[in-house]
Amino acid sequence: MKRFVHFFIAALIILTTGASSGAEGRWTEGYGQGNLEYFIDKGNLRLMIGCPTEDGSADAFSSLSLSRLSDHKAAEMFTLHVNGITFEGPFEANSRVGTNNFLLLLEALRKGNAEVRVGNQKTVFPKSNAAKVLPAYGKKFACNLG
Repeated sequence: MKRFVHFFIAALIILTTGASSGAEGRWTEGYGQGNLEYFIDKGNLRLMIGCPTEDGSADAFSSLSLSRLSDHKAAEMFTLHVNGITFEGPFEANSRVGTNNFLLLLEALRKGNAEVRVGNQKTVFPKSNAAKVLPAYGKKFACNLG
């Protein structure tokens, strides 16, 4: 009986914490069904970089999105400023322009803080550990591009 109670408590903790939680203000890498994802949380917002791979979703493209943590609702439009470059989100790397923007975004995020604006709300996501976590374009780059 005691073993069952311990198992039940452990299962409850795993189910309630969720697989995609990360430390606020720090980039986190996740992996599921052959796909990579990178995200950072600040306040009630999550900035997410989706990197589908050939092993996971060969027909899906890498993307940038923003959502509220409270209800997981995606922002329909937002602006991201980083290192003097402005990106309009959300977007996918499903074209030459989208791919160029995606690679430029990854490089910029590895070097500077990201200021995100949704309507009148401004949130700054710190660079923190981006250089260690976000993928750099090169031989081992696995994200699907258009």
